[in-house]
Amino acid sequence: MSNPHTGQVVSALRKTQLLLQFSSETPLQRVALEEAAVLQLWKAYRAFLAELSHQLQLGLASDSLQVIADSLESQGRASIEVKELQQLSEEPCSWLSQLLQAWTQLVSAPSNTEVKHNSPNLIPLHNLAASELVTISDEVLLQWHASLSELVRRQRANLEEC
Repeated sequence: MSNPHTGQVVSALRKTQLLLQFSSETPLQRVALEEAAVLQLWKAYRAFLAELSHQLQLGLASDSLQVIADSLESQGRASIEVKELQQLSEEPCSWLSQLLQAWTQLVSAPSNTEVKHNSPNLIPLHNLAASELVTISDEVLLQWHASLSELVRRQRANLEEC
């Protein structure tokens, strides 16, 4: 059975790899390349979820881990691949959790961590309850790329055995 999402995963992973090969001349170029790499990794992850949904024959085209898990549960089925992804996404220190947090940071409006005051003598307030920002670097992006590529390869192999 041919999976229409496989090519999207491969394409996004390859684009990430190419982006990480570019050298930047300015800090702004570096940030632009890093943000583009986060976008491609997020696209690869979402396309892989759609691929997984197709492979599991859920009858829905979903790129949402929660929707896939709920669909499996409603059918009385389980998937070790989905369980692994859930565990990775719930573990705050995992590469997947950090990637998803970086994506959220990227697309979210800047938070109002500072309160504007009329007086320059007042100290700005910071929201300490807000989640810590993910630091993005070439090394982190390379690690995320390698981890996602390995996960995709391993889970595809496991699904073929079933």
